[in-house]
Amino acid sequence: MKIISSFTAALATLPRPGGNGYHPRLLGVANIGIRSGLSPEVVAAALREHTPQGGRRVPDREIADAVQKAMACRSRFSTRYHTAHRWHKPRPTPEAIDAPAFMDALLAEAAGIEETDIWEASPVRIDWPPEQDAIEVLSRLYAPDDVLFIGDTYGRTVKTVAKWLADIRAGCQIPPHIIPNPLTGQAAQTKAGRPSLRADACVKSFRFAVAEFDGISRDDQLRFWWAINVPVCALIDSGGKSLHAWIRIDDIEIAEKWTAIVEGLLFGRHLIPLGCDAACRNEARLSRLPGHFRKEKGRWQRILYLAPKGRAIHASA
Repeated sequence: MKIISSFTAALATLPRPGGNGYHPRLLGVANIGIRSGLSPEVVAAALREHTPQGGRRVPDREIADAVQKAMACRSRFSTRYHTAHRWHKPRPTPEAIDAPAFMDALLAEAAGIEETDIWEASPVRIDWPPEQDAIEVLSRLYAPDDVLFIGDTYGRTVKTVAKWLADIRAGCQIPPHIIPNPLTGQAAQTKAGRPSLRADACVKSFRFAVAEFDGISRDDQLRFWWAINVPVCALIDSGGKSLHAWIRIDDIEIAEKWTAIVEGLLFGRHLIPLGCDAACRNEARLSRLPGHFRKEKGRWQRILYLAPKGRAIHASA
């Protein structure tokens, strides 16, 4: 689905004014039009033309206000999250985010987006069965000599990607969890002072931040990850109630920069106020590994979107 066609389709969803939800839907459609790259004048004219007759009269001022709000949301947030997929240091006094209003705008902008839209937008065409997911993700996102933790919640085994792939191809059961960031393979101390092969201090390459929600519906999570302007490398259905997004992180070589930029800026100033799980911000965060079948749920952990270079999902459509 192309962004411009999304705007055309969204125009057809405007309800008749007068107690039918026209006003909030108007802002959502305006957001889609502005994000499509159309001028405010073109978006306003299209909104006026496609507003159904009947019910109450919609003044031009109401349409103009919706377009102005859409422009304000885009200008305030589009460059803040990423420029050429590179994270920047926070401003000395970053402006406050009206998180509830921004979240409402994002969800309204992506109204009607479903799992199939995410799948269609994936730069890598996901045309294999779920049991193949782990092989595809490990092969496409990592080098053979990258060292990863894969296992259950309390597992301790780390291996190179080449060895993990050999095990999986030999028929070994696919474990439920992965630390997406490559590790050193050497033990280091946890924050509690215990030695571990999977501590934050064991991270060798700071490539991915893992983000998820616990407090909103799965449908709203799909809409959020569609609309938000962050470079997503993988979107994973956990087989439970949440989706896990692996967000591409560039130009971070040391833990101190991770703390300042990822924990402080990306999560602290943006994702957590929008409702993301605050426990996700550390560099050795566990995520669900696609390709594992959750017997207790009767569901697969599946890859929904895969972009090795990282792209905002709506920009991939």
